[in-house]
Amino acid sequence: MGKLKNMSLKKSFCLIVFIAAMIVMVLSAVTVKICSQKHDEITRSHAFITNGALIHPENGRYIMETATDDTTDDNMKYTDAELFICRTMELLIVLLPVLFSVSGIGCAATCFYLIKLKEPLKALRQGMSHISNNDLNFTIDYQKQDELGELCSAFEFMRKELVKNNRYMWNLVEERRKINASISHDLRTPVTVIKGYSEYLDKNTGKGTLTQDSIREIAVYIHQAAGRLEEYADSVHEMQTLEDIRLEYQEVSLRDFEEEMVSQLSIMDKQNAKKIHVLSELPQQTVVLSTAAVFRITENIISNALRYCKEEIEVEISFSQPFLTVMITDDGKGFSQKDLAEATDCFYKGKASKAHFGIGLSICKMLSEKHGGFIRLDNAPGKGARVTVKIKTENLSAL
Repeated sequence: MGKLKNMSLKKSFCLIVFIAAMIVMVLSAVTVKICSQKHDEITRSHAFITNGALIHPENGRYIMETATDDTTDDNMKYTDAELFICRTMELLIVLLPVLFSVSGIGCAATCFYLIKLKEPLKALRQGMSHISNNDLNFTIDYQKQDELGELCSAFEFMRKELVKNNRYMWNLVEERRKINASISHDLRTPVTVIKGYSEYLDKNTGKGTLTQDSIREIAVYIHQAAGRLEEYADSVHEMQTLEDIRLEYQEVSLRDFEEEMVSQLSIMDKQNAKKIHVLSELPQQTVVLSTAAVFRITENIISNALRYCKEEIEVEISFSQPFLTVMITDDGKGFSQKDLAEATDCFYKGKASKAHFGIGLSICKMLSEKHGGFIRLDNAPGKGARVTVKIKTENLSAL
């Protein structure tokens, strides 16, 4: 039975039909034989001669004479019961094979349904019912290796993808909610500054209370607030643009990538008073990745690290198929528990600084996920904050 359940629908159907046909043939042959024997027993009991023939020579010829007896006709007659049995046997010889054939078809269809169709169809119906009720908290557990098993596996894969997409959409909605809350909070300060100084100018213009210096000072404050609003609007636009951006992939030699990365980081090292150490030994291998995305991720993380580190930053680049890993560690005080939980959220700035808009790590998270990877934050033992980014690549060849 277990082997039959794992057979393909075509093979299992043919096997069940063959077994049913063999059973029908055997039953038909047995019943026909039994009915024929019963019929023959009755007919043979009346097929006999009561008086033998007499043969005698006459004029050189032999003459055969049969004796007659009135009992012959009586012995050849059938009783009503015998006639009924004979007619019944003749009818059964014709009808029973037809009846067995019809029953065999019905039994074969029933067995095929119970063995091959009932369980997967029930599972699929229940799954569709759950989905129609917006309930994805179920599983399709049908492990048979046949066409319906493949269909159930595809249905289960679809369910998992729906769960993943729903979680993504929920996270997206939650992230949008946080962004909107952050925008409302961060826009309040420059808007309040502009509104307050504009009202002050409106009330005091023409009264002689405003000097040229005070007007110039108010204009500077309004200009700074407007610039802050402009920068914030640019940051929001950049985040929305990155959500829709499609990464441009290209074939890259890891050794060439390593040299270019070291060159870029050496420029950042010279522009700052803090030291950037690069530890990298990539293999001679060609992969497909978006170098622009990787460079931007690295630069954003190092810019954050330069803001909080004391003296130096360590950048470790490694490759383990299929992930390119960039690990950046500083010697600062490290992440707080709140930072670890929320630092990759859009517009998270923490308590240490208000000079930036808090989109650096969120950009890194977005780009790494678009590249099939992820970002992880933690604190390095004996050091400071550590950010690990894994970028998924596609292997082309080993040089």
